[in-house]
Amino acid sequence: MNQPDRQKIAAALGSVRDRTLELISCLSEDALSRQHDPLMSPIIWDLGHIGAFEELWLVRRLGSVSSESELDAVYDAFRTPRSERGGLDLAAAERVVEQLRDVRQEALRRLADVEFDVANPLLRDGFAYEMVREHEAQHQETVLQTIMLMTSETYMPTSRRGLPSRGRASAGEMIRVPAGPFHMGAASIGFAYDNERPRHVRNVDEFEIGRYPVTNAEYVEFVASGGYQDRRLWSETGWSWKEEAAVSTPMYWEAQEPSDVDPVRLSRERGTDGWQRRTALGVEALDPAVPVIHVSCHEAEAYARFASARLPTESEWEKAAAWDADSESPRTYPWGEEPDGTRRANLDQLVFGPAPIGSFPEGRSSVGCEQLLGDVWEWTASEFTEYSGFESFPYREYSEVFFGPDYRVLRGSSWATRPEASRNSFRNWDYPIRRQIFAGIRIARDVR
Repeated sequence: MNQPDRQKIAAALGSVRDRTLELISCLSEDALSRQHDPLMSPIIWDLGHIGAFEELWLVRRLGSVSSESELDAVYDAFRTPRSERGGLDLAAAERVVEQLRDVRQEALRRLADVEFDVANPLLRDGFAYEMVREHEAQHQETVLQTIMLMTSETYMPTSRRGLPSRGRASAGEMIRVPAGPFHMGAASIGFAYDNERPRHVRNVDEFEIGRYPVTNAEYVEFVASGGYQDRRLWSETGWSWKEEAAVSTPMYWEAQEPSDVDPVRLSRERGTDGWQRRTALGVEALDPAVPVIHVSCHEAEAYARFASARLPTESEWEKAAAWDADSESPRTYPWGEEPDGTRRANLDQLVFGPAPIGSFPEGRSSVGCEQLLGDVWEWTASEFTEYSGFESFPYREYSEVFFGPDYRVLRGSSWATRPEASRNSFRNWDYPIRRQIFAGIRIARDVR
């Protein structure tokens, strides 16, 4: 068996750290230390948590050290819920960055001597190192969610990547997926989280699924039709949430001209031209061809009913994304096995928003769906539950403690997701009321 390449591991850890520091480099001490919303941690807590996680898994666990670290009490996500993190006595940003550097130096020192024992599941194929890398990448997306909520200062990133030329696309187009079995979940080799395994056979009936995510133009029709006022489109829980939260548009939508105009009237009279969207980089006109973003699962379900459709199950989503009927095997990415974060999907953060539909035709799946990875996470109809044969590894708190009816599964990934944390088998989950996450909609329909 080939041993993991230590130089490649070190380079991968270095690359993800460089991006973390790049994302925060333009933020003031106040922006880093303030809790901008009870839903999110102060950014400085996320940075400290990244370091504490790395110390736990790459220093203490690989060094057979069982004693607690001074970082545990502050940066343990279960000991300190998000709502309490704003009141913690957190170190200044300079000190936290120093801690990140110190932990990394020790992790690399141990990497130079570690024995990649195949009998140790933490070391087999370099599992612990990839877990730490993906963990940091996932927290980068969390930091970007927090940056979206900042009102104290404008975010000015040090680098930004442009989008490819727009492709030709027709919103609302559906793809038919034949009935039959397919292999769902991650393979037993290579890195994946415990909730992605074991790979197993699922059988799904024939269904239709959107070629693209739902666009702003499609969603503004829902607003114009009075969708937020039509009780028939909402579940009982969704309606109660909408009424209590006084929601009438996706999060971050604003009228082009400040006024007290009714959202229904504005949408009927001006369509997407009546709206603009607040982003991390400022306010921009609402692009009709861009996937709608920052909607809750309740809004996604109501829109789907408006469109005489429903949300896909996660089995349907994964079959449309991964199953290659010709080879009778699943793909790691919709387009195949080659990782690609910029040419076939809008990943890797530096575009700072979703791309218009049709922008990535080379990223289509075997059945013809596009933009399944990147742009927006996609809500599904499935609760977050374990697969049959699930085994918790390497700790219960990553997946197992969240299984149950409270959480809904999201599939795909968003523009804020790093390529290393994006694959067909990846399962995200959150409360169905959440809107600060970079989530959108892809609809499905039964075939009769």
